Amino acid sequence: MSHRPQDMKWGEMSIEEILRFAIEDEEDAQEYYRHASMLTGNTHTRDVLLRLAEMEKGHAEVLRQELEELRLEREEEAGMAD
Repeated sequence: MSHRPQDMKWGEMSIEEILRFAIEDEEDAQEYYRHASMLTGNTHTRDVLLRLAEMEKGHAEVLRQELEELRLEREEEAGMAD
């Protein structure tokens, strides 16, 4: 993963930044599992690692949806203030 949670300044981050970091972490985990699956000679282990990679892909997609919903809400709020 590209950053460590203990090094993050959570109180200074926006929800958008937190979600972007979370998406990056899920994508990193997906890549890790896919890479590991290519290195194992055990079919069962490879299958488990590929399933884990797909789970991480799903997690990233859920976070992207949350980020998009937040963006739309913010645009709507901005439009109401006009």
